[in-house]
Amino acid sequence: MRNLSPARLILAVLLGLSLAGNFFLLGYVLKVQRDEPVRSMLADRPLGGYSEDVRREFRRLLKENRVETARALRALREARRDLSASAGATPVREDEVREAMARVRRATDELQRLMQDLLLEALRAKDRNATPRS
Repeated sequence: MRNLSPARLILAVLLGLSLAGNFFLLGYVLKVQRDEPVRSMLADRPLGGYSEDVRREFRRLLKENRVETARALRALREARRDLSASAGATPVREDEVREAMARVRRATDELQRLMQDLLLEALRAKDRNATPRS
């Protein structure tokens, strides 16, 4: 095996550190991107009227139920895509468009029900953690 000059050795070490850092940052970014759409879309804006304790608990519950929430969001997006495709078909088939609209309503209802169940659970947790006042 050849001996590496000090400059090449330093460059090899720097390249290795750079690659390790890039892989770490890539993993972090992918995780944040996976978690953030659900959290930012659902957790902050609609909860502005609730206390910080309720919002914090809701975000925790949202993270805990991430798989189910992401599934409901995905179903809604797919239903909307199907509606767009049905509405854009030539000629427009009214029965297909109506069925696609019904699927969007069902997916919206399912997502809304899930969010309201999580909110109710967050409110219950706030009540359980509240100290009685005299």
